[in-house]
Amino acid sequence: MRTLYIHADPMEFESKKKTPVAEDIPDSMHNGSMEEVLVVFVTVESDDEDKAAQVSAEASADIVDTVKRVGAERVMLYPYAHLSSDLAKPKASVNILKMMHDMISSKGIEVSRAPFGWYKSFSVKCKGHPLSELSRDFKGKESRPETKGEEVFFILTQDGKEISVNDFRNGSPCMMEMIAKEALGKDNEPLKGEPEYLRLCKKFGIQWESMSDVGHMCLTPHGALMFDLVSDYSTQIVNDVKLPVYMVKGTNMFSLDEPAVKEHADLFGDRLYSINTGKKSFILRYAACHQQFAMMRNWNISYKQLPFGAFEVADSYRLEQSGETMLCFRTRRLNMPDLHVVCKDEDEAKDYFKVLDGRIFKEVEALGREYDMLVNFSSKKAYEENKQLILDLCREHDRPALIHFYPEGINYYWTVNIEYHIIDQMNRAREIGTVQIDIGNAKRFGITYADEKAEKVNPIILHTAVIGTIERYLYTLLDTAVGIEKKGVPGYLPVWINPEQARLMPVTSAHIPKAMEIAEAIGSYGIRVSVDDTDATVSKKVRRSKQDWCSYAAVIGDKEADTGELSVYVRSENTDKMMRADELAKCVRGEIGDKPFRGFYMPMMLAQRIDL
Repeated sequence: MRTLYIHADPMEFESKKKTPVAEDIPDSMHNGSMEEVLVVFVTVESDDEDKAAQVSAEASADIVDTVKRVGAERVMLYPYAHLSSDLAKPKASVNILKMMHDMISSKGIEVSRAPFGWYKSFSVKCKGHPLSELSRDFKGKESRPETKGEEVFFILTQDGKEISVNDFRNGSPCMMEMIAKEALGKDNEPLKGEPEYLRLCKKFGIQWESMSDVGHMCLTPHGALMFDLVSDYSTQIVNDVKLPVYMVKGTNMFSLDEPAVKEHADLFGDRLYSINTGKKSFILRYAACHQQFAMMRNWNISYKQLPFGAFEVADSYRLEQSGETMLCFRTRRLNMPDLHVVCKDEDEAKDYFKVLDGRIFKEVEALGREYDMLVNFSSKKAYEENKQLILDLCREHDRPALIHFYPEGINYYWTVNIEYHIIDQMNRAREIGTVQIDIGNAKRFGITYADEKAEKVNPIILHTAVIGTIERYLYTLLDTAVGIEKKGVPGYLPVWINPEQARLMPVTSAHIPKAMEIAEAIGSYGIRVSVDDTDATVSKKVRRSKQDWCSYAAVIGDKEADTGELSVYVRSENTDKMMRADELAKCVRGEIGDKPFRGFYMPMMLAQRIDL
């Protein structure tokens, strides 16, 4: 429904001639006149027909509120077919107008209604104040059912005890921070000074784009390379889960005219980016869910093909508060390596839930970090049905979990959701990975599989981002590097993701050919090796290699050219080691292991590089 409000004094109309869809009216409705009136021009749209009560209630409530705000004394409902081209059927339009009339009248407001389907003449004198002309677009949102009780938080220990958050002691710093923030509602003290990881964002070319909306990042070559490597790695992880996976690519915009999309989107409220093209309303996706589910509903799936996964690194959009955005951690455009695992039933879903949980822990432990779990349940019933699952994970990881379940009364599409948190160098608990059991979206989107009896069954779907968003994984890497620096040694990145894996520094221009020969040999192993062919002094080249966080760096002079022995600075060990070129290559390659590889995103020769 679309409406136009005009606060007028007066408004008059007179019906002139019937149209083919005109309603039959008594003589008293052929003309009307009102003073101090809120005139509501109403176009009822086709989408309103299936939710007449909801849209009538939503519009009527807004009209009543507007009457009070502008100081009008009366309301005139005026059918007006020119605010939209997508019109409801005449009978449905009249029915909704009548409902609105009765709803507004029940609030003690004098209300009149002009006839539907008649050619009419009218005159209206607008008041001209700032609120005298307003437009509205009503979708008929269903009100959420009343919740019963309050949110509940407690600690579930490895031995199955449930401990009040007020009584829990000696948890990890991360767990205690989660309790303070999530369960007790205590705000963190404001940060003093700039977070240290931002210095590394600047070093690697990760920054905000000032010409875009708040919370949108841009990446110069080093940052872009790191981003793409993490994206590659997220894909590699999914393919390593021992599960058939379908890789997809989708759009990032979905129509709210689709009931499944709208119902799912309503759960996210004001965090959605929305676009109105004039004829339709769209939302930008906030994860890969919509696209993958829209595809799956058209797939012919057999129980013999379950379980399977669908995966996409999906650009997603969330309208975060502008004052809360953080480079790499809280952004409005994010990239979600979103895996959905389709399971035949809850037992199978729980089995793969454990598999994914294990891989989530494995990935953060590989970075030398630890997770603590915030486990959300959609209800107390969901907790009781899945308590053993979470208790198994607590025992597996030998750590307690912070349990949270919502009050009764809301029919969530999911039952269990785990948020995996690290404690960062600012002593904030930060959610990185996640996994969730979804029991509702298969039905909502019409996703089915044929069981043993060839009957259509809605599967259970797991949602997971094993390493979190690409941005949050980068955040974890940079935060980890800051933590290393705090130990009094140079910070470093894992070699596979470091833009500068190795650098050779010829002493003079005469040594450049030999440096290039060695670089070519090392590079043939699948290693990014740069050559500092600038005219800087050796000491400056060495200093620059350290400033650039090169994992390995070696000077090439007469001695090295003659003997083939290189004195190599190893950043992760903060020491020099003697090794030949092939030994260096094997050492670097060994650290990269089976991780993804990409070449430089800028020239390998430093003299050719622009100062970014």
